[in-house]
Amino acid sequence: MGLLQNLIEQSRLPDGFIGRLMLKIMNNAHKGLTLWGISKLKSGKNVLDVSCGGGSAIRLLAESGKFEHVYGIDLSPEAVALSTQYNQRLINRGIVTIEKASVLELPFENAFFDAIVTFQSHYHWPHILQAVREIHNKLTPGGQFVLVAEKYKIEYHMKEYNTAKLTKDLLRDSGFRIVQLFENSKHICALGTK
Repeated sequence: MGLLQNLIEQSRLPDGFIGRLMLKIMNNAHKGLTLWGISKLKSGKNVLDVSCGGGSAIRLLAESGKFEHVYGIDLSPEAVALSTQYNQRLINRGIVTIEKASVLELPFENAFFDAIVTFQSHYHWPHILQAVREIHNKLTPGGQFVLVAEKYKIEYHMKEYNTAKLTKDLLRDSGFRIVQLFENSKHICALGTK
């Protein structure tokens, strides 16, 4: 496997020293995008960060004061371990819960979350339509889904739903009744309301 493919694989499923390093880099590099996405959310009881990576978004969601409890899931054991370490103080206070899980089989009751977010990750998910439908099922009526990503990563990694407009279609095709798209020259923030 070439260097580029190895780095892409590490961003998809972080593992080992390189994976931990990438998670720490992502914690810092994605802060602005994460805050942009959080600013679109209304307050609620429970929020889930899907593909939580190194845990920075979980901490920012908890610190926003918009939610009573923040959950995070990731398929990578390395990401779950680092995210847990990064948020240990909030876990000890009972504000945060982090576990290993797949977006295709979220281990929560339907209609449990007021909001679900994903930052810089959906383009790595297999079966994207099935994944976003699973997210839709876990939201309360009126619940929100925020997806934030760099445009070039969507175009590079995805075979379908690979533009800003098609990302909006993805949310509609998954059952969201209201879909808004916010974008600038490099990034998109798609907001779906159930």
